[in-house]
Amino acid sequence: MINHVYIRVDGNEIIATGHVMRCLSVAEQIRKMGAEVTFVVADDRPCKLIKQKGFFVDVLETIWNELDQETEKLCDYVKEHHVEVLLMDSYFVTEEYLQKVSQYTRIIYIDDLRRFAYPVDTVINYSAFADENLYESVYQLTGINPRFLIGSRYIPLREEFALKSYEVHAQVRKVLITTGGTDQLNVAGDLLDAVLRNSELMELEYHVIVGCFNQNKEMLHLLAGLHSNICLHENVDNMAGWMRECDVAVSAAGTTTYELCACGIPSICLEVAENQEGAVVWEKAGCMLYAGNAYQNHQKCIEQCVKSLLFYKNHYEERKSKSIRMQSLVDGNGARRIAAYVVNEGLQDDIQ
Repeated sequence: MINHVYIRVDGNEIIATGHVMRCLSVAEQIRKMGAEVTFVVADDRPCKLIKQKGFFVDVLETIWNELDQETEKLCDYVKEHHVEVLLMDSYFVTEEYLQKVSQYTRIIYIDDLRRFAYPVDTVINYSAFADENLYESVYQLTGINPRFLIGSRYIPLREEFALKSYEVHAQVRKVLITTGGTDQLNVAGDLLDAVLRNSELMELEYHVIVGCFNQNKEMLHLLAGLHSNICLHENVDNMAGWMRECDVAVSAAGTTTYELCACGIPSICLEVAENQEGAVVWEKAGCMLYAGNAYQNHQKCIEQCVKSLLFYKNHYEERKSKSIRMQSLVDGNGARRIAAYVVNEGLQDDIQ
C-alpha cells in the first residue's frame, strides 16, 4: 500500500480550476484510505484552493504551460521526496517530459485529449464515450504498454455527487448557469442579457456559479443588483445542492457535465475552450441539449442556449427522459475507484 501520494496539477485564470478540482476529489478519497497527499504545482495561484481542503502544497516555481523546462526540477523533487507514485493532470506534458520523470516514479496520467501515446504506468480517461479498444490499438503500435482506466466508472466526482433521486418538476422555475472557473468569453453575462429580454424566460430565477478566476465578477454583480431574480454564488462548497435545487442547467462542457449527470438535472451544454470540442456527443447520446461552440460562434451559441431553455420549459416529458438517461451514466464513485487503484499500487481487484 502507498502511504504518500503526490499530485502534479495546475490551475489559474487561464486554464481555470477544473484540473485541480478533479484531483482534489481523488485526493479526498486517498486521504480517507489512510494515505497522505501532497500537491505539486508550478506557481502559487492554485494554492489557496488546495489548502482550503487541508492538503499540503509544494510550489516548483516553474512555468505551468512549459513543462519541458521543469523536467530537471521535478525529477530532483521526485528523488528528494522518494515519490512512489505521481498522479499527473496537465495538458502540457510532452513525451520527453513523461519519459524522464517516469524513470524515477510511477506516473498515473489523467488524459482528456489522447494527443500521443503517453509513456506512463497508467492512463485514465473517464469520458463516458471513450473507446478502450481504440486506446489499446494506438499503444500497440508504439511498444508502450500502460494500463488503462477507461470510461465513466472513473469519473472523479466529489462525494456530494453520489447518486440521489431527483424530482423533475412540471414547471421550470430555477435555472443554473455554470460556465467554468474563468468564463473568459463572458457567456454567463451575455446569456443573462439574452434571457432578460425574452418574455418567456425573463421571470425565471437564475443561479450563476461564479468561479474564483472569473474575470467578469464586477459586471455580474452589477447585473444581479438590478435584477432580483439573478443570484450569484461564489466559493461554492455545495455544488450538488445547488444543482439539485434547479430545474435546468446551462453548463460549459467538462467535468461539470458529469456532475450534472450524477444529479440528474436536465442540461444544456456548450463549448467554451478548445479541449471541450466534441460536446455534441451529449446530444447524440440523448443525454443533453447541445448549444454549440461559444468561442467559435459566440452569438449563435447564446441564441441556441435561449432556444434550448425555451424547449425545456415547454417540454416536461423531454426533461424527464433526459434526467433518467443522465443518471444512468454516472454513479458518483469514480474518485474512490481511482484512489483505490493509486493507493493499492495498481490492483484493480480492489475497485468495486
